[in-house]
Amino acid sequence: MTTGEDTAGAALRPEEIRALATVYSTPPRAEVLLRSAGYPADALPYAPGTLWEYWEQVSLSLAAGVMSDGRRSILSKARERYPHHPVFRAAASEPGPRPPSAGSAPAGRLKVMVLAAEPARRGAVRAAAELREIQSAAADRLEVLPCPATTPGDLEQIRRQRPDLLHLACHGSEGALLLEDQEGEPHPLPAADLVETLRLAAEHHGHRLRALLLRSCSGEEIARLFTGVADVVIAHRGALDADCSTQFAGAFYRELAARTEPPTPESLHATAHVAAQDVVNRAGFCRSLRTDLIVLRRTA
Repeated sequence: MTTGEDTAGAALRPEEIRALATVYSTPPRAEVLLRSAGYPADALPYAPGTLWEYWEQVSLSLAAGVMSDGRRSILSKARERYPHHPVFRAAASEPGPRPPSAGSAPAGRLKVMVLAAEPARRGAVRAAAELREIQSAAADRLEVLPCPATTPGDLEQIRRQRPDLLHLACHGSEGALLLEDQEGEPHPLPAADLVETLRLAAEHHGHRLRALLLRSCSGEEIARLFTGVADVVIAHRGALDADCSTQFAGAFYRELAARTEPPTPESLHATAHVAAQDVVNRAGFCRSLRTDLIVLRRTA
């Protein structure tokens, strides 16, 4: 195995499996780490006998290319939590593949960043399922930047990646968005702090956010806060069924991917309404997607 450059199919080394099995010594702790690194939920190990077997299964999946640059992503996340661990520190400090220039995507492709959080004991929002729907709908027309199990530390990726659309799949509560901490517990982030993060990205990095999709209940409480930092804000009034939200995400990004012209506020407005109606046509119990849809334009 090469040491100078990691690849999509790089397996974990024996000493890394040993370290991960020792530090992340229960399946729930291991899952929090994997989800925060972007490891696909449907590829998580099934019924391993021991933690060594758990991480061996992960290693085999990485070798099969289950995620891009997976080994480095997992060990880098482990180093964030345990910065002085010699195995994590050594692996994370290896030279990696040259990243693309910030803000650059393949020609003609919009960048969609998905911040998905489903902290413990807060009820399901089906964040992982929503992410899968978006990835499936994007095909090769949109570049999806997944950030599962989003923590506050992940927000700096907004200015690193500079997405065109920001999709928030999480719970909302009393003017805050519920992200996750390193243990998967709820971490309330005041919506005003995310607005300020986006404002600074726009001011100092020339980042223009074409749309922000707020997929949480009672989105009307905070949606207007984002109208100064996004061309269009798409949200939902009142309770939002998780399955309906997942279907809406798929319909919205399929419609967006089918368009050949760069999105405008007008076309994004239309895309949201078309997607909501498409879901209602298939699932009448999701009618609130249309009646309670909120689409707001930039105010500043």
